[in-house]
Amino acid sequence: MIKPDNISIQQSTYALESRDVVKYYDDGNARLDILKGVSLQVSAGEMVAIIGASGSGKSTLLHMLGLLDKPTSGQILINGQQTHALSEKAISHIRNESLGFVYQFHHLLNEFNALDNVAMPLIVRRMDRKQARSQAEAVLERVGLKERIHHTPGQLSGGERQRVALARALVTRPVCVLADEPTGNLDRETAASMFALLKQMNAEFKTAFVIVTHDAKLAALADRQLVMERGVLQAA
Repeated sequence: MIKPDNISIQQSTYALESRDVVKYYDDGNARLDILKGVSLQVSAGEMVAIIGASGSGKSTLLHMLGLLDKPTSGQILINGQQTHALSEKAISHIRNESLGFVYQFHHLLNEFNALDNVAMPLIVRRMDRKQARSQAEAVLERVGLKERIHHTPGQLSGGERQRVALARALVTRPVCVLADEPTGNLDRETAASMFALLKQMNAEFKTAFVIVTHDAKLAALADRQLVMERGVLQAA
């Protein structure tokens, strides 16, 4: 696959990094500060959990790290690659090549089975469909869904749907997976099981994880815990 011009994917100690990221909204009458100079370095293969109250800015930070929104000022680096001056096409390429996403609500396509949902990112990259399905099946097996690959989301439990979403995030072998409240819609037992799976996949795939969660007990299982409070990120 040919990469867009002006992209040079570099190897870096950090899978993902933010440097003094500021985000605010100003309608001319009032300014709303969301992020106040957030700096974060996530090493390759590290699992970082970010906790904080609703409205503290943690989901906004995740959107910045995922290149889904642009900071007012500051920089986001993915695997050592500066992104602030890149075109939308180049940013989209880096996001698709280097990042995976898991959300509180799985965002699976109901008309497709688990296998095709997971294979979709590879098919979008124009990988041969047979090869894409083979890789998707292998990852689904790793997350414990070998016997459920032909089931649609409506035929799966909430925990199983989140496992499919995790497999979809991992199938492209990203340098970092960003997870926004991945256990927030699950009961306590299923949430604990899902978090244990995230930890297992983090170790097996050597992929960095940044997880936003309201659950401090689950966050404690990560390698490092940070707290977002009123737009400021600090150690827990």
